[in-house]
Amino acid sequence: MPRPARDNQRGIALLTALLLCGALNAIHHQRQRRNQPDPVSGVVRDAALIPAQTVTVQVAQWWRMHVGSLFVGPQLAQRNRALGEQVLALSGENKQLLAAQQENNRLRALLNFEQKSPRPLLAAEVTALKPVPHSETITLNRGSTSGVKLRTIAIAPNGALIGQVLDVSSRSCTVLMLTDAGSSVGAQVRARGVAKPPIGVCQGTGDSIHLTYLKSDDDVRPGDLVTTSGLGGVFPADIPIGTVVSIQNDATRSIKTAVVRPNAYFDSLEEAFLIR
Repeated sequence: MPRPARDNQRGIALLTALLLCGALNAIHHQRQRRNQPDPVSGVVRDAALIPAQTVTVQVAQWWRMHVGSLFVGPQLAQRNRALGEQVLALSGENKQLLAAQQENNRLRALLNFEQKSPRPLLAAEVTALKPVPHSETITLNRGSTSGVKLRTIAIAPNGALIGQVLDVSSRSCTVLMLTDAGSSVGAQVRARGVAKPPIGVCQGTGDSIHLTYLKSDDDVRPGDLVTTSGLGGVFPADIPIGTVVSIQNDATRSIKTAVVRPNAYFDSLEEAFLIR
């Protein structure tokens, strides 16, 4: 087709489109003035605009799910790694704060016990727990320069008896614990408010304590508290030793022995007090 003819057709089509737009615009304004719905606008909206918007939304969703995820995945992974590192750091800080709080509570309890004790005490740290095999001893960081002497009495932070000083140097001392087979202390049973409590001797067996030389008619029962008797002049009276857990009678049933669970935690001592 010759170019002039094509130009004429394009001109006619453009003119027709302009006239159609003008007619539609006039109809639209006329309907608005009369408050009537515009059927042409409704047809255009339903046939073209809404389907186009629907297609656009679907394409955007597909893009985010299939293409956008390729870029978001590494970012999420990096963010998750950063969050994981923050969680580990916060967990470590929380453990440190908890340990500091527990240490603070322990030191407060020690200070409170020392202040309320009726006896003058010297605080000491356990530097060695059972350092010699087959010997129930501990080493404390207090010695003769702090006033420690042989047979000085050592008690636990809860007030229970540990034992007595077996050896002392200028800056340290060794305490023989009650559980050692070579340790003994005069003891009495405190229970039910009896005027004359049963009296015997607490002896170590290597891993426990036995209250021996009890008479057959002594009223001793599991759960009774055992304390020092004060007899012999080495250990002051009424220092807690432990609790009776069972009773054993000898073959003649003339004497009996009580198995005593110590009140001091000999396997986990960290501090001790020496009675001045």
